[in-house]
Amino acid sequence: MNPVVHVLRRMGGRATTLLPFSLAIGLVFQDIAAAARPLLWPLAVALLMLALARTDWMRLSTLLRRPGLAVVLALLNLIAVPLVVWPIWQALGLWPGLIAALCLSAMAPGIISAATTATFLRLDSSLALLLTLFTNFLVPFTLPPLALWLLDLDLRISLVDLSLRLALIVAVALAGAIAIRRFLGSRLAGAGTTLDGLSVVVLMIFAIPLMDGVVARALAEPVKLAGFVAGAFGGMILCNLVMAAGLLPFLDRRTALTAGYCSGGRHNALLMAVLPASADADIFLFIAAVQFPLYLMPTLLEPLYRRLLPR
Repeated sequence: MNPVVHVLRRMGGRATTLLPFSLAIGLVFQDIAAAARPLLWPLAVALLMLALARTDWMRLSTLLRRPGLAVVLALLNLIAVPLVVWPIWQALGLWPGLIAALCLSAMAPGIISAATTATFLRLDSSLALLLTLFTNFLVPFTLPPLALWLLDLDLRISLVDLSLRLALIVAVALAGAIAIRRFLGSRLAGAGTTLDGLSVVVLMIFAIPLMDGVVARALAEPVKLAGFVAGAFGGMILCNLVMAAGLLPFLDRRTALTAGYCSGGRHNALLMAVLPASADADIFLFIAAVQFPLYLMPTLLEPLYRRLLPR
């Protein structure tokens, strides 16, 4: 066996163990983290491309023929979950900037890597992929009014700009996924763990630029950053629980847990593009802090999902 393929297969089988190490690389090598920021867009495309190539397209086509469930779940993620968690954060008396950041995070769309990590966690990666796409397409309609109503924050999001940006990512990723599937042909099933390994490599590289500037903030405000990291963990867990617990009486366990997992993982980096310059600086601190639970949570949740979703 090709040694590169062998290493990728080993990595694909140990995804949740390896992901936290990528944060350490970004923290230790801050110059590399700063230089790697331009890679965020192509890496996002690569993540979605590998998720599409790895996805069960029969299951995906079944979901697309009856998209009602995914659309409803996406709207619940974007509207119902923020309305449930907002009063909880208000009641805890946290820093105002942290409350605003947690609420904005709950209004954000699903993160692109959710479909990839869902595969490692035995969740429904096809549903996770659809929820990611639908929430990203719907967020320009839901985020501005909710932010203005709950936080009195005026977000002037360009519907056309955001939609075209996502459409470009999806189009390029879909073309790449089709090329991969055609190239592999009948070998696709056997190459699954190799593609998983490639996804792990991309996820690890993706984490590096997200750590840009975190060390400087940690040295300047160590207690505050620690509080924001703890709040980010709490925010992800709460959104996950609210969505999963609310759906378990109505849907099968795997679907409910997948929707909950997608609710916990949000595309917080999107907020950097839409927040006004006058926005509280603590919100930007949260965007850096939330990267820790985004990369550590799959590792922490894996034993639970393996118990709840046996093969």
